Amino acid sequence: MSERQPVAVKPGRFSIVVPSFQQGAFLERTLRSILDQGDPDVEIIVQDGGSADQSIEILKRYTDRVRWESKPDEGQTSAINEGLRKATGEFLCYLNSDDVLSAGALGRVRDYFIAHATVQVVYGLADFIDEQDRVIAPFPSQDWDYSRLLQANYICQPACFWRRAVVERFGLFDEGLHFTMDYEYWLRVGGGVPFHFLQEKLAAARCHAQAKTFQQAVASHRETISVLQRYHSGRIPPRWIIAYARRCGENRLREGGPVPWRWTKFAISYWMHLLPLAPKVTQGGAGMLLRKLSPPYPSACQKVRDPMGYFKMCLLAEQADATSG
Repeated sequence: MSERQPVAVKPGRFSIVVPSFQQGAFLERTLRSILDQGDPDVEIIVQDGGSADQSIEILKRYTDRVRWESKPDEGQTSAINEGLRKATGEFLCYLNSDDVLSAGALGRVRDYFIAHATVQVVYGLADFIDEQDRVIAPFPSQDWDYSRLLQANYICQPACFWRRAVVERFGLFDEGLHFTMDYEYWLRVGGGVPFHFLQEKLAAARCHAQAKTFQQAVASHRETISVLQRYHSGRIPPRWIIAYARRCGENRLREGGPVPWRWTKFAISYWMHLLPLAPKVTQGGAGMLLRKLSPPYPSACQKVRDPMGYFKMCLLAEQADATSG
């Protein structure tokens, strides 16, 4: 599993790694969602990156039930891997310190693993929730299909669990990635073993304005494109080229100014980032790019004005499309 001395593995145990940094507003809810499972054999490992908020105070209250340390690290992915190296469980996952498990999730996953001895990875249904734990919309999960996974990540990270054998075969998460380490791992592992979709609610992913995928959307999309090129022989699915160009344009909209000038800046940025990537589009994707050459100015303005509202609208539309299909 790593270069360190091997740990003593306990069959049937869950090891849940919680990477955290400055998430004191949500950390306790994350821990409670694990502890309130009532699971007698779950190991919680919190890797805190040296938080200066109330995180340490919270962790001290749970010292008898949580293994934790707080120190500067190399970021989220490094923290996840550090925790996985310490893990003693047969079943593994990581739970970001603003996400939560659904009631009874661990019991359902353990029962599934025990009943299906050859299954290596299980993922399930999940919700997006806001800062007050209110459901925004269901996560757009899908039945397992590796070809579809190569186009879009339909696996909600906190609702995904795997056996220790997966890490022993495929290694840890790529520490060169800061946004899409989970997606890259699903692609890496999924190319070798099938995942199993448990159609039960297992977790909720929290969406809030300070989340790094919202704060650094352009960097996140750029990294996703880089990851996808690994698995498409240097090519890029069209939806990701379009999304990246749009995010770059939205940054220009946030600069403000008169409407004609805003449209011009958005359009130029959109085309500047879409056209250079167009020759790298995956086979059959050119038609989609041609249909998206017109800059999506009205919807981009709507998103800049109300990012969470727009996010919810898109999720509900995606869910409706999936249902009708």
